[in-house]
Amino acid sequence: MDDLGLSVFAKLCGSNRGAFVLDPPDGKTYGCLSFPESFSTDVNLTDPIPDSANLTQTFAAGNITASQTVDIVDAYVSAVYISGSPEDNPYGCDVNGLATLDGCESSKSLGDEVIRGVTLAGAFVPALWATGGKALTMDQVKKMYSAKDFEDMAELGVNTVQIPVPTGAFVESGEILDTLTDLLKDASGAGLKAILVLVDSEDDAVPSKEMNKQITSAASYATGNKSVIAIQLPSTLPSLVSAVRSASSTLPILVPINKGQLNSISFPPDDALFASLDVGGTDSVADVASSDSVGDRMKMFYHESLVCIDRSPIEWMGCYKDTPVYVSSGFDLGVDNCIKKDDPDFKDYGQCDRFDETIGSGWWERHRESLASRKLFTYSKGLGFSYSAWKMYDDKNPGVIDSPAKLLCLKDVVAAGLLPSLKESSKSAAISCLNGPQADFALGDATLAPSEAPPPDCGNGWWNFTSKKCDYWIPPAPTPMPTDKPTMPCPSCDEKSTVALAGSAAAGAIVALVLNVIGKKMFGGRDGYQTLP
Repeated sequence: MDDLGLSVFAKLCGSNRGAFVLDPPDGKTYGCLSFPESFSTDVNLTDPIPDSANLTQTFAAGNITASQTVDIVDAYVSAVYISGSPEDNPYGCDVNGLATLDGCESSKSLGDEVIRGVTLAGAFVPALWATGGKALTMDQVKKMYSAKDFEDMAELGVNTVQIPVPTGAFVESGEILDTLTDLLKDASGAGLKAILVLVDSEDDAVPSKEMNKQITSAASYATGNKSVIAIQLPSTLPSLVSAVRSASSTLPILVPINKGQLNSISFPPDDALFASLDVGGTDSVADVASSDSVGDRMKMFYHESLVCIDRSPIEWMGCYKDTPVYVSSGFDLGVDNCIKKDDPDFKDYGQCDRFDETIGSGWWERHRESLASRKLFTYSKGLGFSYSAWKMYDDKNPGVIDSPAKLLCLKDVVAAGLLPSLKESSKSAAISCLNGPQADFALGDATLAPSEAPPPDCGNGWWNFTSKKCDYWIPPAPTPMPTDKPTMPCPSCDEKSTVALAGSAAAGAIVALVLNVIGKKMFGGRDGYQTLP
């Protein structure tokens, strides 16, 4: 964890205003700025930790062990949580995905392992973004989802396929039902289970009596196919649950809900009833709108920041509603609604104008990996998940994320190296929520230019960055320069012979004698004086 204060206390100090009390009460109210002494004594610390800031500093300085720090944080998280109204708040245990509810897990399950599924988009219910803009024929469905595809899914670690099917397809045998049976056989041959997602008609309203009949027929079909582990209803109507139970008392049922229904939804007592949660985040303006490159990157940062929060309601549903959650929709790497760009009711906010900038971008690759890792960790906390799609129909460039739709296709995302392994526990996924996403959306792939070195010391002047030299108000005296050397070198003694020197000495003596004689003639001698010996 890079920053204990940012990852834990920044979140909790704003929850329940950071206030908590002890049970039983001791006459005091505590919070981020005031920890009870018991937090420290319970972990054998002689010097009490007075508050969250001191805990962060003490841990950073190495004056407290990691185990003691975790125990104090756990005591604080539990105290804040219990001091609120946990049974009424699906997000009451939200600590950026770092806390978990324990001791109240539901005993219900859909098998011995977490569901790691993928949706067969466009097979029987139109998904034009995945099928080239046209609904597929049944022959094209078999081509798109061949036995080899199911083997490839299993090789990646997928253990379940989720298949949307119209509710009316089960009333009588037909081409859709025959093709579905073939796909289930191929999936089972690869070791995969199946979940049937029942979809009612959007064009024509089906009377409730007819709808119940269709649901009962679907339940009968699912019960007779061993590879089907559950069916998902088209709505939360209690009558649809009864329609399933008229065909089977034990077939697991998934009831579709969204995040807004978490606190209001109620489920009848049923040991094989589960919640199917849509975690999609591409519906509101806040989710999708952006009209420049920085806005695109900020939007990605926003989605990364919110993913780990979903752990809390997933575990809350199992704890307080006794209804484990399966994430059936919304697990993909899309952060906009650009796959719906050709829809008549699509609203253009500029969000789809710069996708080419993401191709080959190191920034986008890093943050897509972060988003994928966070989603894998979070959505594995319930019953499991289904990725939004397997692949595009007749894709000419598989494995390359060159369109928004590819971000919704598991095969392409895995081939691009964006998703951690589904086969084994991934360290990157396990620690993905320890720290928040990197807030480097302002620059993206760009980097700051290096700063210039300090200019030279110009003494009483200044450095001119244009001329690249020092300037002065009064120019300094010029630096003294050495004089030029003589044109003729002076002779040295080493250059004269002994004979020449002797000749010069004799000539000098003769000159001196002559000058002495001339002097006596001109000025006379010194009479009366005796010459000194």
